[in-house]
Amino acid sequence: MRRLKLLSVLLIVGLSLSLSVFISFVFPHKVFGQFRTNIPNNATLLAQREAEVKSGFVVAPPNKPLRPAERLRRDTYGDVGLSPLRTTAQLDRLLYPSVPQSARQKLVEGAWFFTAPETVREGAGSMANQTRCAGCHLNNLESVPGLGLVTGISNVTRAGRSTPTNFSYTSGDTNKGGRPAGVRLDPVNPDGYANLNIVNKSDPALDAINNTGRTAAFTIFGDFSPSAEAVDPTKSYDPLDGTKNPITGNAQNFGGFVQHTRPPIAELKAFDSSIDCKPDAIPSIAQDRNLGRIDPTTGLSSSGFRRGVGERAGPPYIGRGLMEAIPNQDITDAPDPSDTIGGKSSLKTAVFKCKGDCVTGKVNVIPANAPPDQPNALISGVGRFGLRANGAEILQFIIGGLQGELGITTLANNNEIKIADPKIAPYNKNCQKNLVTDPEFPLSTPFSERNFLRLTAPPEFGPNLLAVLNSKNPSQPRSGYNRAASVQRGAQLFGIDLTAFANRMIPGRMPSGGDGRNPNAINQSDHMVSCVSCHTPVQRTGRSPAFGDPSLGADAASVVNILSYRWAPIFSDLLLHKGPIIDAERFAPTPRDPILVSRSTVVGSNQLNFKTYDLPRNLTDDIFSNQKATAKGEEFRTPPLMGIGKVGPPFLHDGSVYLSTLTRDTTPAGTVFTNSEVTNAPLVIRSVDDALRAAIELHDLPAPDDYKTSKLPGGGCPVPPGGKVFNKIGNVINYGSSPEDVICPPYSSAISKTHRSEAREVIGRYRSLKPSDQQAIIDFLKEL
Repeated sequence: MRRLKLLSVLLIVGLSLSLSVFISFVFPHKVFGQFRTNIPNNATLLAQREAEVKSGFVVAPPNKPLRPAERLRRDTYGDVGLSPLRTTAQLDRLLYPSVPQSARQKLVEGAWFFTAPETVREGAGSMANQTRCAGCHLNNLESVPGLGLVTGISNVTRAGRSTPTNFSYTSGDTNKGGRPAGVRLDPVNPDGYANLNIVNKSDPALDAINNTGRTAAFTIFGDFSPSAEAVDPTKSYDPLDGTKNPITGNAQNFGGFVQHTRPPIAELKAFDSSIDCKPDAIPSIAQDRNLGRIDPTTGLSSSGFRRGVGERAGPPYIGRGLMEAIPNQDITDAPDPSDTIGGKSSLKTAVFKCKGDCVTGKVNVIPANAPPDQPNALISGVGRFGLRANGAEILQFIIGGLQGELGITTLANNNEIKIADPKIAPYNKNCQKNLVTDPEFPLSTPFSERNFLRLTAPPEFGPNLLAVLNSKNPSQPRSGYNRAASVQRGAQLFGIDLTAFANRMIPGRMPSGGDGRNPNAINQSDHMVSCVSCHTPVQRTGRSPAFGDPSLGADAASVVNILSYRWAPIFSDLLLHKGPIIDAERFAPTPRDPILVSRSTVVGSNQLNFKTYDLPRNLTDDIFSNQKATAKGEEFRTPPLMGIGKVGPPFLHDGSVYLSTLTRDTTPAGTVFTNSEVTNAPLVIRSVDDALRAAIELHDLPAPDDYKTSKLPGGGCPVPPGGKVFNKIGNVINYGSSPEDVICPPYSSAISKTHRSEAREVIGRYRSLKPSDQQAIIDFLKEL
């Protein structure tokens, strides 16, 4: 009997092996990749890292003819399902079409790691925010159906949000710990099965007035000194992670700079019942020795420091290999400090009196974090990745995500997440940080993930934009009021030379001797609104820094060719730009609690009122990473717009402009908007169009009220009731005696001159447009 069982097992194993071989032979695109391969081995990849850091990944200008970057079929783009990526067939909906099959198989290791939950026994935790990288990329679970948005879970989706965050609840205290903004947002269980029942409208966190709010954006906190920033920016920020503050001399480990709020508690207790890890708390002002008593207006303590708390939302990782290959010189030459560009516009306003379009821009310069021969060394120099361009390379964010969000170590960062010092924050006194021997994963995993992100393609343009680009004369105005005509009008208002754009995007269109047009496809005769001053439509690439990477395997040359010497539709200059500032919100030790404002909007043929979570109009915060570069609190990098029409909201660096099926009909986001016909009309975000309109509006402070100000409920300058917000945690955001002059400052005022954004002239032009022209720009963006 025992022999019979053994024969049965052997027969089953043999059949399974034969079937696997047969499938891989007949259907090679169906084969499963390998995971945690350690191929190439750690020694090889450590040597590669040292060479990369020494090279600085400096990309020289191209010395070969340029070709259009490949794009991927749009209708199935990113639709890979909800389960972890484990076959090359799934990757067909993410990668450049010409990626060789052998390279695809090598990428499965990284794709699997990005999308598969990691367990405590594999090294995840103890402290963490997610169980997998994809946990910060789940907006598809709440997107409005029927709009052609991405449905699968992968790297091309972004952080989800259903409501604003209430920091009075999530901050917690250092005795009991903090709270997550929604206990569980990721529907995938450790076994990979997706339980969509957790994404439902009964989640108590959706009440952001009396509960935490619900989002996958992560919270960061620390102490900032404006006076130190003026002398030495590298000494102006204390991440509260135990590093000695060079100004105050204090070394306080409160578990900063990231608040980790979703430790795998059940798994940890199953592993060892004595372990008790709680969500991180944010220390009070009184507990922080850098602070103590603070000025209620400036937020500053006697030491010159003030507390900062904010959020960051994971963006979609699209076209990163193209961004990596943009020549350094093209980025460093892009700033316009004298504001000489952008003045040629038929829409130029007389309000701001800028020489050009008020847009200047700045490169974020990244300092070295370690000698190049150290395993944890990162590339320094020109920043191009991250919401503040705080990284010069893709791998920095992969390694940071592994360690900082999942609690997983590799030789590139072999340190576990710091657990708050129980002497000053006893809530985690029973939390153990090291349960599995470090390093927990081989370097082959982050290297494979880097290649996976490098080779994720932008989607094909929408059909209306393609119709324009494929026409005989893309710049010739189209007749009628069809969608293609609106998209063309929107692209031209954006500031694009459509003929130049078509020549660089459509294979075979570029004349053999070149077209003599602007290489970035910017209309040189009329910038119109001049969105192109930041959102550069086309960037060129040199030879990809992927050249020489042993993790690419035998087809490395083909992979490098996909990314090198291309015209790429990045729609970003990769520079830092100053955003709008409201001091009362910037200086507050905790962001203001969510407030509900009744706003009116049209639904079908009915005018309805909704209770909207009001969007703060300040986009400045003084919170940085533990490796601060030259970016200031009011500066963020221009986000690339590749795929924005497929990925959808939430938008902005913190994902604050949200659109969720969970709250769309109850408590959507809301603000005000302005066009040629109305000033500060109520805007209720119930569609992708609404979300794009809000994201554009938030590029600057609202217009000052005037005779055209809307009288509808929720219209007018968005001043919180009473001009103050009393946070439950105890602090007050006070907008002063004349809050309208702070939030919607008159254009001639001193505050307007110092606190409006670099985009003030561009947004002024946008607000001067009639409604159909604003809609045309939105129609164009949805085609990207």
